[in-house]
Amino acid sequence: MLETTGIDLSNGAVILEIVRFQKHFREYKKTVYQFPSCENVMFEGQVESSKRLNLLYDNVDIHYYVITNVTGTMTKQYVCKACNKECRREFTHVCVQTCRDA
Repeated sequence: MLETTGIDLSNGAVILEIVRFQKHFREYKKTVYQFPSCENVMFEGQVESSKRLNLLYDNVDIHYYVITNVTGTMTKQYVCKACNKECRREFTHVCVQTCRDA
């Protein structure tokens, strides 16, 4: 991937590298969260894709971790994939970014 994009991670990565990855690999929507809140989004790719790559940025270790389960990582019962808001139950969440007729 690094050769394909020309990105150099020898000095670590900042959001600029995430943006470059998003531009090159558009089949996945990249979202970078900053712990502890799922609503604290540092970066969200502007692509239409059901495939997601969620990352958690740890500002203490200065490291990105892959999130396989956003609700589990953030210890929330439900996190909306469209707006990143948390709530107790999916069916009680009203989001203008998703269609309820689907």
